[in-house]
Amino acid sequence: MSENKNNTNQGHRGGPMGGGPGRNIGAKGPKAKNFWGTVKRLFGYMSKRSIAIIAVFVLAIAAVIFQIQTPKILGEATTEIFKGVMIGAQQIQAGQTVTEFPIDFDKVGQIILIAIGMYVVSAVFNFMQQFIMTRVSQRTVYELRRDLDEKMNRLPISYYDTHSNGDIMSRAINDMDNIASTLQQNLTQFITSVVTFIGVLWMMLTISWQLTLVALATVPLSLIVVMIVAPKSQKFFAAQQKSLGLLNDQVEETYGGHTVVKTFNHEAA
Repeated sequence: MSENKNNTNQGHRGGPMGGGPGRNIGAKGPKAKNFWGTVKRLFGYMSKRSIAIIAVFVLAIAAVIFQIQTPKILGEATTEIFKGVMIGAQQIQAGQTVTEFPIDFDKVGQIILIAIGMYVVSAVFNFMQQFIMTRVSQRTVYELRRDLDEKMNRLPISYYDTHSNGDIMSRAINDMDNIASTLQQNLTQFITSVVTFIGVLWMMLTISWQLTLVALATVPLSLIVVMIVAPKSQKFFAAQQKSLGLLNDQVEETYGGHTVVKTFNHEAA
């Protein structure tokens, strides 16, 4: 009686079904119940590199500021050329002989050199923040994979009976790669997008508030399109991840079964 009771309790601890191997294989897993808690844990992994992340944000903001200011500086070169052309046109109307328009090309050249220098500085800042963020994301994903490997060693056999190898491989490889790409690109892109939006909006208002209002009128239309497309794309993305897990399962079984295939001489089949 005692032995049967222990076996029963052990089965309940082994998995949600508490039963035999192979049950609920391929069943749809539960949705995440604590999204923000998961995000908090992810940032907990990144907290060890908070100084590097702050440096990434500062570099990203500096790169955007240089990039936003450059078109306005180039506009000064256009203004200089326009002034020279207008002065020349006035001289022609006054009956003067004009061999060339009085354009200050030296000043135009200085403006162009300043603009090129600002673009170069912006590119250097972008490279530095991408380099640092790549190291941060890769080290974070390394720790996630290390903890996953340790967790897999602690799981009971019933877990492997109810989960396919392909699904586990997909979580360990593809899902971790998605986390790395999200940390490496989307996080810094969010900061640069916010700074770019605020900076460009301020510059547009200083140039022409009427044209700024016309440009902002298209924003609600874009939001409507995103609200329609995003939910549908999420469904396709979930289906893609599920198919990717099945594909990995098939690949793992195919390559892992070569010994059995050759043993029974079924290479052709």
